[in-house]
Amino acid sequence: MYRLCGDLDVQSMKVGIVTSSISCLTPQDVQRYRIRVVPIPLTIDGHTHLDGVDLSATEVYRLMAYERPFVTSAPAPGDYLKAFRELSSWAEGILCLTVPRKMSMMFESAKTAAAEMRAAAVRVVDTGTVAGGQALIDMAAARAAVAGAGLEEAAQLVEQLARRVHVYGVVAAPKYLARTGRVPSLVPKVASTLGIKPVIALARGGVKPVGVVRTQRGGVEQMLRAMRKKVRQGPVRVVIQHADARQQAEDLLHRVEGEFHCHEAQVTDFSPAMGFATGPGTLLLAFYVDG
Repeated sequence: MYRLCGDLDVQSMKVGIVTSSISCLTPQDVQRYRIRVVPIPLTIDGHTHLDGVDLSATEVYRLMAYERPFVTSAPAPGDYLKAFRELSSWAEGILCLTVPRKMSMMFESAKTAAAEMRAAAVRVVDTGTVAGGQALIDMAAARAAVAGAGLEEAAQLVEQLARRVHVYGVVAAPKYLARTGRVPSLVPKVASTLGIKPVIALARGGVKPVGVVRTQRGGVEQMLRAMRKKVRQGPVRVVIQHADARQQAEDLLHRVEGEFHCHEAQVTDFSPAMGFATGPGTLLLAFYVDG
């Protein structure tokens, strides 16, 4: 059994972690745990960018480009293969974590790349979640790898956490959700017409509406109520993500830290792809009971 304590000795890691920019990990965490992030291709007005590489979230918000046509696609197998080969220079095993197969071709793309690997064993795991939910799983897998977990042990941890991670979000500008195809088109249309904001949850690998509110504050209260029911007295790990709503995210973090026993809690920006998909003002709360 692995045990994490003291200073991190990433040089002793035998398992490399691969994820995508959909997790919206911080550069500090990526560097700290030697995580390899595969960027999502994002096409805006016919111009293709790499999510978080040549287009930052700040640029997106400054340009206010939400009204522009956009489309995302899964990274090609070659993109994953490049990441696997880079990690194989030091890793004996590689754990690749993807969003749900229902939502993207990432899993199939990564599996195709894994079949071509010879230098290191590769496991591709569908995490069943996205954004902050996947970020929590990425970080847990990375901590396990640093602490000495082997490939199979790290993969088993991910599969266990996939059933324990909860993700909720309140969408301030629901009209943008219709562009993703991830929620019924009637939901954002009706919400925009009525001036209400949907509260959504990720469940069984898909996005579903769980309520509507008039204000973002009301959405925060509904997310916190849901968290109380799921957490009760246990210690938690939490990621709060936002689309150009830093102050609201910090306020939510303050609420969470004041009410729950947090082993870890942080705020991160959405990547450009996530920001475009959800629209400005979106808040996301992801958590799991740690232990």
